[in-house]
Amino acid sequence: MSLKNYIRDKLYLIISSIITAIIITFFLFAVKTNRAAILMVNALFWILIISILIKEYTRRKEYYVDLESTMEALDQKYLITELLKEPEFLDGKLLFQTLRDVDKSMCDHVNLYKNKQLDYKEYIEMWVHEIKTPLAASKLIISNNKNEVTASIDEELEKLDDLVEQALYYARSAALEKDYLIRETNLAPLINKVIRKHAKSFIYKNIRADLHDIDTIVYTDIKWMEFILNQIIANSLKYIRHDHGTIHIYTCQQKNSVQLYIQDNGIGIRSNELPRIFDKGFTGSNGRTNEKATGMGLYLCKTLCEKLHLDIQAESHDGTTIIITFLINKQLLFQ
Repeated sequence: MSLKNYIRDKLYLIISSIITAIIITFFLFAVKTNRAAILMVNALFWILIISILIKEYTRRKEYYVDLESTMEALDQKYLITELLKEPEFLDGKLLFQTLRDVDKSMCDHVNLYKNKQLDYKEYIEMWVHEIKTPLAASKLIISNNKNEVTASIDEELEKLDDLVEQALYYARSAALEKDYLIRETNLAPLINKVIRKHAKSFIYKNIRADLHDIDTIVYTDIKWMEFILNQIIANSLKYIRHDHGTIHIYTCQQKNSVQLYIQDNGIGIRSNELPRIFDKGFTGSNGRTNEKATGMGLYLCKTLCEKLHLDIQAESHDGTTIIITFLINKQLLFQ
């Protein structure tokens, strides 16, 4: 709060004081008071007025400077009322109490929506677990009645199972810190497990998996990493442009990290769309030609990688390359 603004705000008081001083002076002259007494009265009057203005300016300035510096330091601005002391002046007390009431009202509304979101998340998780039972039963029936028709149905059930898993991981991604364990993990068995899961698609589309230098130790959560790899490889399989395609998977050792490359020779991604492929719901021109694209797979990969302290990037040159970077030092991981 500047002195100029304060004086402008108190201008009514200053003008009133000037008028009052003039009236008092004329009155004292009218009753024939000597000039020394008149000067003394005026001096005492202005000392009182100026002292009040200085005192009010000082305590308001201290309070509002503290308010401004605290606001600048806060990431979550709504916590301001929890850190500030209640001011001593009346209008400040009223403002402070109003802010407290607004803050409490906002917190009540936030908690209300948090509870609704939690209820929805719990419902989705329950629904996912419930639907897995008929899916598993359907697969069992198919395995006991194998023919061309049931083989096609089984392939569609696999796709449905992937979508169900995607819904579950999306519901859990907001609270990942409660459900992950970072530990030393060998990438080789993890990658081989995902490749085996998509074995039918590899065989049916006549696509080759070229794996090398994947017997590498990294720090990650096995379950969440398996989901990320599954989404990326499923995307590669979806957009391979012709038979005899290849998905190359390999690692590259850096000074303080390991980079995992998943490279395909599919249709690739347009350069103007590349920065947006990790955005929620973005399908791009390739996705619009594929009605099954939801734009959620890579978004979830990006979200989970951030929570697992991993970096994920994409390149597109004669196909698409996804690069995941793992820190190789436990201490670096949590910095």
